[in-house]
Amino acid sequence: MASDTASELAALRTAVDRLTQGLQLMVETQGTQTEMLLKLMQAATQPAPAERALEEALARIAAILRDHGDKLDALLSVMKSLPADVGAAVAASVRDGLAGI
Repeated sequence: MASDTASELAALRTAVDRLTQGLQLMVETQGTQTEMLLKLMQAATQPAPAERALEEALARIAAILRDHGDKLDALLSVMKSLPADVGAAVAASVRDGLAGI
C-alpha cells in the first residue's frame, strides 16, 4: 500500500508539473498574441504609406493650383485694362506725331 501511495503521489506530482508547464506555455502564448494584436491594431489605425504619399501629393497640387489661380487673377486684371492702356498709348503716339507737323 505504501508503494501504491508513493507511485500515486509521484504520478500526481508529474501531472501537476505538466499542468504547470502547460499553463506557463499558455501564458507565454497569450502574451505573444497580445503583443501581435497590439501591433495589428496600431498598424490598422495608421494610414498606409501610399495613402500618405497621395495625401501629400494632393496637398502640393492644391497649393500649386491656388498659386496658379492667383496668377491668373492678376493676368486677367492686366488684360482687362489692356485695351484702355493700348488706346491711351496709341492716342499719345498720334498726338506726339501730329504735334511734330
